[in-house]
Amino acid sequence: MHLSQLVEKGEEHRAAKQYHAAVAPYLEALAVDPDHGSALLGLADAYRGLKDPKKAIGVLDRYLKQKPGDGAAHSRLADAYRKTGQADLAADHYRKALALNPRNRYALMGLGDLCHHALRFQEALACWEPLLQIDPSLLHILTMVGHMHRKLLAFEKAVGCFTKALALAPDNPYALFGMADALRGLGRFDQAAPYWEAILGADPRNQKVLARAGDCFLRLGLAARAEELFNQSLAIGYDKGALLGLGRIHHQRAEFAAELGCYDQILTRNPYDERTSLLRARAVENSVPPGNAGAPPASKKV
Repeated sequence: MHLSQLVEKGEEHRAAKQYHAAVAPYLEALAVDPDHGSALLGLADAYRGLKDPKKAIGVLDRYLKQKPGDGAAHSRLADAYRKTGQADLAADHYRKALALNPRNRYALMGLGDLCHHALRFQEALACWEPLLQIDPSLLHILTMVGHMHRKLLAFEKAVGCFTKALALAPDNPYALFGMADALRGLGRFDQAAPYWEAILGADPRNQKVLARAGDCFLRLGLAARAEELFNQSLAIGYDKGALLGLGRIHHQRAEFAAELGCYDQILTRNPYDERTSLLRARAVENSVPPGNAGAPPASKKV
């Protein structure tokens, strides 16, 4: 079979996702011409389809020695290195791809992902924000960029991202949570409240949300709704945030024994929790009537 026919046969199998069948004709073609670019790229893609990134790496290395200016091949090699856990080599090839084409969306996405997993959020943003300029419809990137801004306390930027995400997918739970929490960070509790309610309407046992939503409603002066949410969370299991919230409610009502009970539950788990210890000491002090010499102990020993 002629060289071009072998490559064509490999392409047909690969296009049909018959990756095992594609490997043989590519190898036959490379036995005739070891430097055949299309056969090397096709074989690398076949190995990628077979989820064998180690073999793909060897083939792409051969190809890039001939054509180091192929940015798409650098991106593919970076993807393969990333799948084998070689993050430094992956980052190196993503950067080579971007040096050749700063708008290479696959390199921007891959390098951003590496930086995100390494908690290097500013570097991840430097990749993903340009990616969103290329394609603003990437919902998962929008939400991740929003959450990174939220973690960096850039709440206004986070709100901007989540607004765009919710325009694409109004029920997306990650965007709803991000929007609610970013508005909470800005102190815009009245605007955050409908988002908390929307999340809980879809997932009423979401313990991560219950305490934060309760805090929001408590700050809005809706103590009954806040208490309901804190208790729902504690019915699921231990929740420090819910206990602190209930402690605040009991404090407002001058129910100091109940307030102390909330703090004691936290201190049982973490006796060295400084904030809770201070709150407990305040509750003890407030529970002593003025001029009463028979005061209860000042604090649980921690």
